[in-house]
Amino acid sequence: MRHNAARALGPSTDIQVVCFKLGMDEYAIDVMRIKEVVNYQKVIPLPKMPPFIEGVINLRGVVIPVVDLRKRFNLPAGVTSATKVIIVRVEKRVIGLVVDDATNIINLPKASLLAPPKILRQGEAEYLDGMVSVGKDELLLILNLDKILTTEEKGSLDLPLQQ
Repeated sequence: MRHNAARALGPSTDIQVVCFKLGMDEYAIDVMRIKEVVNYQKVIPLPKMPPFIEGVINLRGVVIPVVDLRKRFNLPAGVTSATKVIIVRVEKRVIGLVVDDATNIINLPKASLLAPPKILRQGEAEYLDGMVSVGKDELLLILNLDKILTTEEKGSLDLPLQQ
């Protein structure tokens, strides 16, 4: 059964991901969705944004909206010297995701991906593509970038940048 599921996902049997920390948990994003990882820099706040949308940064002349994943996942916010901004593509937008630290890049067999557990509330589970056991008692949570923001939230990111 697992073999057939892996074959249905495509010709490659591995997925390469960038791992990062949020609080005590480790998450990952498909490397093909990432443009770059940069050190945290001053974020310029925008009015009338949800609390987890920090504002924008100017990265080499490009204005990029920034989402604090700690706030998005209802974790206490905080910036340290290890804090990074992962620049990703979400649909046709480029956004920055504030994370505690980017830890490494690993290859995962697609067949090892597990569905998010049903115990998660529906809203939390939709942020995940799946999870992988990476150690004796550790899970790596794979984010679904297309679900991090609602359609309305994605639209609100476009408005201040067009004015």
